[in-house]
Amino acid sequence: MNTESATTPFMTRSASLRACCAWLGSLRGKSMLALLVLVTYGLLVGVFTNMERKKLLDTVHELEAVHRSEEQLVQINMSMARTLLTVNIAFSAADPLSAAPPTVIEIEATRSLLTALEGRHARVLMLANKLEALVNDIVHQTTRGVLAVTRNTLHELITELDAITHQTREEKLRLLDAYQATYDRVTLQGMVFSAIAFIMLGAAITVFFKRLSDDILRLETRAREIVQGYRGAPLTVNRHDEVGRLIEAVNRMQHDLRERERHIERSRQEEFHREKMAAIGSLAAQLAHEINNPIAAISGVADAILDMRQEHACAHRGRHCQPEMILEQTRRISTITRQIADFAHPQPAVPQLQDVNQLVRNTCAFLSFDQRFRHLKLEPHLDSELPAVRIIADQLTQVLLNLLINAADALEDTSRSESRIEVSTRCEDDRVLLQVTDNGKGMDAETAARVFDEFFTTKPVGKGTGLGLSLSRELIREAGGILQIDSTPGFGTTATIELPVPHRDDNTMADKPDACAGH
Repeated sequence: MNTESATTPFMTRSASLRACCAWLGSLRGKSMLALLVLVTYGLLVGVFTNMERKKLLDTVHELEAVHRSEEQLVQINMSMARTLLTVNIAFSAADPLSAAPPTVIEIEATRSLLTALEGRHARVLMLANKLEALVNDIVHQTTRGVLAVTRNTLHELITELDAITHQTREEKLRLLDAYQATYDRVTLQGMVFSAIAFIMLGAAITVFFKRLSDDILRLETRAREIVQGYRGAPLTVNRHDEVGRLIEAVNRMQHDLRERERHIERSRQEEFHREKMAAIGSLAAQLAHEINNPIAAISGVADAILDMRQEHACAHRGRHCQPEMILEQTRRISTITRQIADFAHPQPAVPQLQDVNQLVRNTCAFLSFDQRFRHLKLEPHLDSELPAVRIIADQLTQVLLNLLINAADALEDTSRSESRIEVSTRCEDDRVLLQVTDNGKGMDAETAARVFDEFFTTKPVGKGTGLGLSLSRELIREAGGILQIDSTPGFGTTATIELPVPHRDDNTMADKPDACAGH
């Protein structure tokens, strides 16, 4: 089975789904979604209103049916009244037989009207059938007894019709009340639904535009802050529309500006370091040149005195004539000038295999002339079998200088009887470790957590910029290493640099032993 062809439709659907979600998250998508919600709400309200309208129509139809029944009852009651009057006249007549035809006609007319009620009222059907039998009796034999029974039957029908009429009127009143109640409910529901729609729409518009204006205000404020130099935490992106993408763009702009400033500051610091080292080297070369001539003369005179003392007995030997001391001090002056020149000698700006121990010795020797280190005990503990590492020597020197000066500054305000800075090197697990440890006042956890933050410093104004450790960590990272700071309040601070050791397959290490061999 071709898995690529099987996964392609799934990836296409996923991409389409992401594009759809992105479109719905945009301002245009939100407006269309709001319109869709509004239309859906209107349709639901219309369906509900139509259901209530159907109830009203059903009630109207029932009222029409009741109204027709009421009209039929009125006609039947009027016909019953005429029929009863005719029967009473026939019953009071001297000759009942002569009044029989009009009576039969009225009864038949009433009987025809009663057929509309027979299917709905059993009692009316029974009395109508009885009335029909009495009509046959009247036709064949008209007597007062038959007329009396007919009159009684008509009275029963009238009583039953009165009851039906009463029920019809009650049903009519009930339907009228139901119609009024339904009409009031529909009217109230329409007002409530309209009010809910306006409130929800107004609230949604208010919340949307308030949130939009707040985010735009945040963007405006942050843009001004970035122009004024703000490089802190980015804005929180809490929306996924065009404004959210604009916030992300401002955050990216802030990040890019920060990276650019960091690069510029790093370049400036490195250039300043190189210029400083070049100036020191030039000064050291000039001093060495100026000092070497009188030193050579002094050394020559001291050698001559030494030769003369060795060839001829000197009367002041051991008391005033000490050429050995003169020669020792001239050699010391030459060594100092050579150390300064070696330290400030220009280094290649590309990574090369470097002897970390020699870099540490040169840096410590150079700083020993700094007044901040005159009252400190600077103790190098260097591993004599330390392998070489690939790094830009000038950058490692710059980092080491920064760490040593920070350690010396941390020892300024301490009341210890012996202020000490220990610089040690060793090799562990194919990593060269360079540590600078002081017994100063240390740092609390909050300060230690921010030592690598840009522009964060605990030094007084004018003494520190807060960029040294941040730049140092970046330089060590570019060399493939790690810079860590561990500090205990009241006991001191340890800065550890870990640098990778080149592998044996590197052609520059072909003649060197295994990294950290024997460690």
